[in-house]
Amino acid sequence: MRQIKTFSDSRLDTQCAYCGDYPENRDHVPSKILLDEPYPENLPVVPSCIKCNSGFSLDEAYFASLIECAICGTTEIEKLSREVIKKTLKHNSKLHSRLEKAIHIDKEIVTFKIETDRFENVLQKLAFGHIKYENSETEFNKPTQIWFKPIQLMTKEEELYFFSIFVLQKAPEVGSRGMQRMYLNESGVPVENWNQVQEDVYSYLVSISMSQSKVRLIIRNYLACEVIWNT
Repeated sequence: MRQIKTFSDSRLDTQCAYCGDYPENRDHVPSKILLDEPYPENLPVVPSCIKCNSGFSLDEAYFASLIECAICGTTEIEKLSREVIKKTLKHNSKLHSRLEKAIHIDKEIVTFKIETDRFENVLQKLAFGHIKYENSETEFNKPTQIWFKPIQLMTKEEELYFFSIFVLQKAPEVGSRGMQRMYLNESGVPVENWNQVQEDVYSYLVSISMSQSKVRLIIRNYLACEVIWNT
């Protein structure tokens, strides 16, 4: 990603992006397990406490592994594409067993019974991180809505809504990366802007309006996700 220095008030970085405690550390958002090597330069990082920095790792491993198994249509380790997921499942037999029990094949159609709470935990963490990184200010309230769905299963109405670009109703925090990235359309009107962390792997959009904060994610061109806070 293009490196953008924030010029927001430095006092905004005195809290963990996820829980508000004192940040002894910094955390990549997204986590590297969601990306491919070689990793992009200038990965987004946010202030994080030690507890949060490591506290999401099990759910992130589950999240990334299930997505890989769903894309490949199998839980057989050697048939997976991502080496990091192969290594994860070889070293974590309990996780591999959970995924094997979750898979369902009917007439060659592969589906998985998802542990929704674990998926939502990861998506909430990612959304908190992206809001903090782009808008400088930290969001601590529980999201109003967390939604995710494989892109190929989306209805036309869902696709139209998810991929539409809307006019910004509220400017990002002064000096924030979001303000510096603010995109103007042909008419000079500020609109939402997707940020690509790694091509065909991970993109995100952060939008702040008078009525809601919104984070959208596209993961491996497979999963569409949206986290919303109504204000």
